[in-house]
Amino acid sequence: MKIFQTKAKANLAGWTFFMVFGLLIVVGSLAARSDSAGLHLTILHTNDLHAHDESFEERQRSIGGFPRIGHMLRLMRAKDPKHTLTIDAGDIFQGTPLFTKYHGEVEVNMLNKMGYDIYTIGNHEFDDGPQNLAQQLKLAKFDVINCNMDLSAEPELGALVKPSVIKEIDGQKIAFIGGITADLNSVALNTGGVKIKSAGPNWVQPFIDEVDRLKTSGINKIVLVTHCGVESDKVLAQSIPEIDVIIGGHSHTRLDKPVIVEHSDGSTTTIVQTGCYGRTFGKLDVTFDDKGRVVPASTDYHLTNITDKIVSDPDLKAYVDEKVEPLLGLRKEIVGEATDAFDNSFRNYPWDSALGDIICDALVGEGKAYGIQIGFENRGGIRARIEKGPITAEKVEEMLPFDNKVVFATISGAMLLKNLEHSFAGPLGGSFFDESGLKIAYDTSRPKGDRIVFALAQNSSGDWKAIDPNAKYKIAVNDYSFKSGEGYDFAGAENIEYVPERISAAFRHYLDKHHVISPQAPDRIVPLTKELAQLQKKRDGVYVSIKDAVPNSKLTVVEGSHRGVSSLKDVPLPLSNPKVVQTNIKASADGSQLIKLKGIGTKSWICVYAQPSATTKKIMISYPLALDSAK
Repeated sequence: MKIFQTKAKANLAGWTFFMVFGLLIVVGSLAARSDSAGLHLTILHTNDLHAHDESFEERQRSIGGFPRIGHMLRLMRAKDPKHTLTIDAGDIFQGTPLFTKYHGEVEVNMLNKMGYDIYTIGNHEFDDGPQNLAQQLKLAKFDVINCNMDLSAEPELGALVKPSVIKEIDGQKIAFIGGITADLNSVALNTGGVKIKSAGPNWVQPFIDEVDRLKTSGINKIVLVTHCGVESDKVLAQSIPEIDVIIGGHSHTRLDKPVIVEHSDGSTTTIVQTGCYGRTFGKLDVTFDDKGRVVPASTDYHLTNITDKIVSDPDLKAYVDEKVEPLLGLRKEIVGEATDAFDNSFRNYPWDSALGDIICDALVGEGKAYGIQIGFENRGGIRARIEKGPITAEKVEEMLPFDNKVVFATISGAMLLKNLEHSFAGPLGGSFFDESGLKIAYDTSRPKGDRIVFALAQNSSGDWKAIDPNAKYKIAVNDYSFKSGEGYDFAGAENIEYVPERISAAFRHYLDKHHVISPQAPDRIVPLTKELAQLQKKRDGVYVSIKDAVPNSKLTVVEGSHRGVSSLKDVPLPLSNPKVVQTNIKASADGSQLIKLKGIGTKSWICVYAQPSATTKKIMISYPLALDSAK
């Protein structure tokens, strides 16, 4: 079995050209299909829209907006309505003040107005509970599908959801099966009686059962609509070869080209996903052969960026504007200013983030009267970036949209270390903790549960000392993580105080005190590579031996006073008071090098970092090495 991505298809250069010559394109396209064997299907799709009904500013550009998306969907469907279906893969709720006020009503109505045919439920649809979800989905004019949730304890919701739906095109039946992440009950804490049918190693079983049921009824064309994440989609494709297409969501993955899973019988499964927030929508064209399998050569896919070059359909814009009007006061209220942008692109970002850091600082500040030392915020709770310039009250609510409250508690050092290990146990996504009040180095090559190289907390004298498992530490964290969201475990915490205000209010209070904020380079969390550097003592001095660096990368030797985490030239390093002592040394073609150390005190610590290019994302950083330990 092989997994690969196809060559990216080029986007249409300009929709003005498309609209002018649209008739010619439609006629030619339909003519080509009439000459081809098999059943043609066009799928227009979105995922993880997160209540971004309005367009929004990002990096000085106007992005997204349901009225623009709706305009494009209507144009596309008009080309060949008989063979076109519009699908959303979940998480239409949560992310802006629109959801906070209307609880999903606006999003369901907009999917109706934009002409969606099929939708699967995302985990954030449960943020206001299953009763609210049922109330909103009663408005839906589209099919709602899910096969792997047990909804028997929530009959009002269960009555609105089918495991799959069958669409008939040209007399042929295509089945669409819905599914949600098997981690639902750990990532969503407000699911009521809703449970996942099968979790753990057998989580794919409900999908297998539904595929088998449909096959028995004679259906041989199967599309999954999932809110599971792209890695889980790959597992589904590998486990169930009968699946032809997976329209995915949940991981916010922008797939500019499909992931193709090739099976032993020569058939394939095509996986697509658009990213999030309506920045793009996808268009997938496939043709099924007489056996019900997709003809690979027929597959055509591209994402269209939703920008201000695309017009908004007036009826859709009028509806959104009407719903937004009561919220305009938040947009006009200036609560702070950013000297530069704070990004929230956390994936593949292995150190602390400027935005997460300042939110955690706000939590510590909120608990000053309680003696709070340490603050945590899971990255999944941070939903928008801050642009350079004025910060509005609306932006704060978009950045921290969840109804999460602040919790103050006293925990043991052992519990603190256990939860930090949990942060480093998974991918760099939503469950990763940013923090305040700690200095941490970790190594993902080590076994889960033992990835921390060192973790330091500041004592009452201001000194950074290793976390003592038997000592007590006062923390501030959001109640989602505190109540075991994403698998964190604070059971046994003492002196618990639940603050009635949301996390966003804590950040507002921080801005009241620090009106102008600036992003800082990472200096709290650093990932390390153990085998990168080792000390060697020889007759003529001490050397550092480099191994397995990126070939030909630039090597820099840094001296520090002791272990810690500090930033040097925007690179986080596992040293306090770092300074460059040797640089511009080139690793060999096999990634090795032997460097004689010069001008370094015998009581110093050193580390080496290897930088293959100008970007810091691929930097390798060694463990801190004490010179007096050289052998």
